[in-house]
Amino acid sequence: MATSHSPARIAVAEGIGTAVLLMGGVGTAVLAGEAMGTLGIALAFGLSLLVMAATIGHVSGCHINPAVTVGLYLARKIDTALLGWYLLGQVVGALVGAGIVWLVASGVDGFSSAGNFAANGYGELSPGGYGLVAVLVAEVAFTALFVLVVLATTRPTYPPSLGPLAAGLGLTLVHLATIPVSNTSVNPARSLAAAVFAGGDALAQLWVFILAPVVGGALAAVLWRLLGPRVDDDEVVTAG
Repeated sequence: MATSHSPARIAVAEGIGTAVLLMGGVGTAVLAGEAMGTLGIALAFGLSLLVMAATIGHVSGCHINPAVTVGLYLARKIDTALLGWYLLGQVVGALVGAGIVWLVASGVDGFSSAGNFAANGYGELSPGGYGLVAVLVAEVAFTALFVLVVLATTRPTYPPSLGPLAAGLGLTLVHLATIPVSNTSVNPARSLAAAVFAGGDALAQLWVFILAPVVGGALAAVLWRLLGPRVDDDEVVTAG
């Protein structure tokens, strides 16, 4: 049988999870980035996902990322009626989480979020000076990799206790490779929230970090449909 969940509960769960992802990941980058470095920030994102997957996974599957939701939707793992609820929860949650980070960071005299809020970017906004094409390729490819991991670990036959660990480590790996390239998006909600508080060029370049992860999530769904097992009825999340 398909798994049935209340749309409102899913939206709330996704909101909480995405807020924690922003607080843990972006929060580490903004509040402790110099001390933690790339490894620490990558681990913060991965641990945030792992913890939330264990906490809200039974409610929503813990997508906390529009690219993951798009990938699972195209792979026929969630019902059309739930798509908007997932995205609403993720966007609102990301903005709330980023707002909490901003409030904490503002406790230091002279702090400004402008250009200093772990926003994603290319060219001058890329940590390594990578251009638009390189950033597009990285974001599409690494989002596809991450969403493939999620698709594989949400199978009914996959050990439930290992799913959060695999997803968390997968997200950590993606960040280790791509923080120097684009500050790592692979998540349009995360990018939107950071750009809102960073402002300026981060907002102007935001389209890249909405488009590329969504394309990557869709690519993962196509690959999964071609190479993966058939989706069983008990894998599909429906509105209840």
